[in-house]
Amino acid sequence: MKKILAFALAAALSVAGAFALDLGGIQGTWQDAKWDANWTFSADGHIRLTKASSGEQVYDFTDGTIQNFKVNAGASGVTISFDCKETERSYSFTKPVALNADLDMTVTPKWNAPKYDTKIKFKK
Repeated sequence: MKKILAFALAAALSVAGAFALDLGGIQGTWQDAKWDANWTFSADGHIRLTKASSGEQVYDFTDGTIQNFKVNAGASGVTISFDCKETERSYSFTKPVALNADLDMTVTPKWNAPKYDTKIKFKK
């Protein structure tokens, strides 16, 4: 059991480098089908939110708009989280220790509204 836990932690920590602010290791697009949204992580340090159906840009998260950027690694996976003052929300993306590339996403509004939890599917 200790070997399995140690392996899971080592795997999670090795993925942690993929969640740097430059996002060089986590590149691709994940789709939130419920909200017709694509989340694209690119090597240029941007996280872009676009409409899946049209490709229209909704928001471009950059070094200038992201605050409190954090990377946490643990036995359950790797999480990047950040706040955005302009959108008045906090965002969290977790890559669980699993064989698929899907992410667990949580969006927490700064006003009195429920948080949004969903699994976003890897597109490309």
